[in-house]
Amino acid sequence: MAQMKSKAVLILYIVCFSAFFASLSQNIYSPIIPIIKESFHVSAAMVNLSVSVFMIVTAIMQIILGTIIDFKGARFVLIAGILATAAASIGCAVTTDFTLFLIFRMIQAAGSAALPLIAATTIGQLFTGSERGSAMGTYQMLLSAAPAVAPVLGGFIGGAAGYEGIFWMLTAISVVMLVANSMIFPKDSPAGSKQQTKGNVFTHYKSIFTNRTGNVILALSFVLFFIYFAVIVYLPILLTEHYHIEVSIAGLLYLPLALSTIAGTFLFKRIQAKISLNTLFIGSNAVAACSIMLFAVTHSVSLVLMALTLALFGISMGVIPPLYSTMITNEFEHNRGSAIGIFNFIRYTGMAAGPMISAYLLTMMPSAMSFGFLGLVFAALGFCLLPQMYPPQKRVKQKKHHM
Repeated sequence: MAQMKSKAVLILYIVCFSAFFASLSQNIYSPIIPIIKESFHVSAAMVNLSVSVFMIVTAIMQIILGTIIDFKGARFVLIAGILATAAASIGCAVTTDFTLFLIFRMIQAAGSAALPLIAATTIGQLFTGSERGSAMGTYQMLLSAAPAVAPVLGGFIGGAAGYEGIFWMLTAISVVMLVANSMIFPKDSPAGSKQQTKGNVFTHYKSIFTNRTGNVILALSFVLFFIYFAVIVYLPILLTEHYHIEVSIAGLLYLPLALSTIAGTFLFKRIQAKISLNTLFIGSNAVAACSIMLFAVTHSVSLVLMALTLALFGISMGVIPPLYSTMITNEFEHNRGSAIGIFNFIRYTGMAAGPMISAYLLTMMPSAMSFGFLGLVFAALGFCLLPQMYPPQKRVKQKKHHM
């Protein structure tokens, strides 16, 4: 029994590192954007396109890969994803044509998109109860750490070895992950695959979209990550134009949000075994809504107050993603790959929509009103949808399941 548990923990850390690598592949690119622009002699718009395309492909692949995982198994998708990532990284490193570079970058996105999806799905398969919540916390902690580490690492390697050095490093890590996962990741039999093959993909997804809990989590996820990225892209404008802070220093003011997000994930790991998930769900959503509205009030008044507000928001953003992921895996035991895939797709869609729509919103009303409005929308949505998620009979059932 102890040996099985030790192997499960080993698999957990391998898949979590694989998810960390996927986030690293995405975020390590930002510091080398000027190098890419100069090396390929293309416009800033074309380089920005390579960033947007990566996000779009990653989002779309969540749904596609989630279905394949449920029908073909996680190992099949994992190995194929790592191979695609390695091959695409080599292509990005050696090509001198920007069109080919863009194509390879899209392939890299498609391959790496599988890794966090498989990590969440595997955690749902290996762990139950509070152990599943703790494992989700570990997974989300590594995902939260990647955006903080990647820009520093990308800037260092890009400055020393050019953009090629970064992609050769990603290739080397891909090879190591391929060997490790080939040796350790278990062969799996997709849950209920015989029954699933009798139906079709539309029937497969119907069970997800007709689930009340799933619908509530998906709706709140979209709005929350929409707001999160609206805040992220507004910060540099606020700091440089309102507070007249240099760009090089302004980056340091992201630390309260980044560090508190990691702290929030650690907090989730500690308390999720002691507090029922529905109580944690209500409390963390309330903290997120309050912190967004506090940001609306404080962001243009005081840097210190704004930093404290962002820290509070970061704690909620550390708790909520692993909480939502745990609840999704609890709700969909037989098609969790597809469910997590849809959950990730909704998150990425919110991330992509947030900067664009919020920019339009900020042209229509002052920033305080804009973020105050977004905070009220999230609070109202959470309050209105709560009865759909927790009817009395289900509340009792989930409490027993948690215990």
